[in-house]
Amino acid sequence: MEIRKDYLLDRWVILSPKRVNRPHVIKEETSIKDKDCFFCPGNESKTPKSIIEKPLNNWRIRVFENKFPAVVKQDYYSKTEKLIQKISAYGKHYIIVDTEQHNLHPADYGINRWRLWFETIADLIYMELSDENINYVSIFKNHGVEAGASQPHPHTQVISLPIVPSLIKQEIEKAEKFYDFGGKCIFCEILNLEKSLAKRVVFDGKKVLVLCPYAPTQPFEAWIFPKHHVASIQLGNKTRDELLISLEKVLKAYKRLNVSFNFMFHMLYPKMSGGEKYHFHIELIPRIERDAGLEYGSGINITTVTPEDSAKFLRKFFK
Repeated sequence: MEIRKDYLLDRWVILSPKRVNRPHVIKEETSIKDKDCFFCPGNESKTPKSIIEKPLNNWRIRVFENKFPAVVKQDYYSKTEKLIQKISAYGKHYIIVDTEQHNLHPADYGINRWRLWFETIADLIYMELSDENINYVSIFKNHGVEAGASQPHPHTQVISLPIVPSLIKQEIEKAEKFYDFGGKCIFCEILNLEKSLAKRVVFDGKKVLVLCPYAPTQPFEAWIFPKHHVASIQLGNKTRDELLISLEKVLKAYKRLNVSFNFMFHMLYPKMSGGEKYHFHIELIPRIERDAGLEYGSGINITTVTPEDSAKFLRKFFK
């Protein structure tokens, strides 16, 4: 048993390995359409109007504004009074319906669908760039009930915000301090370190490195990095494809484990400065352990599978 600190953040986890139940194959769903699903083709009138459909009239991917948004484009204000600070919940909350197929697991999308998905995310980011009140765009996927997904049909959420989320802000600030002290990107240094140690590396490709982080908040947590330093999503086609294939392979492992999961983009918003100090990556979190008193009361997670053992399992899906 050990207590480990995150590479960057002031965040600690307790590694408390125990025998984990062997993974089992999930029951395959065969339905490709649900007449009652708001996200299925033919039910477009049950959601807000499409912003993007690719291709038109026979779509494979579709975007509209969330009917129950976390933020909306409204009058912008920011107020501070003594200990009280508030900002209007300003922004856009988009839903990307990843596929027309109701029960297609993300592990089975295939590279062409992932390319279309990535292209659509880029479209939404650049749509928001002209709004001076938007300072960040958060991209994430919730899959499964334990991960907070309210709809079973595969979808992704994109939320533009007037603030930089605290977790991303902490990463940026820590990365800036490291760069200002040593002139190097801390994430590039993490990749070099993990490659030299090898025991937590899942996949070391031509363009991409996949690793299980040293201090994971969940068993089988995985991070995917472009090897070439890039702060946002401006990736070359070969890097993009290797990253998306790697993403799908990690998701095949999660499908095999039969777990809900979240994954999130960690990036600089394109109009942010300091690109030499930050490194784009995707963090994938399977929802295996439940937060309880220790996690909420102390901010310390207990993780029951070491990242070294997690990496051994995930490597099987890259052969």
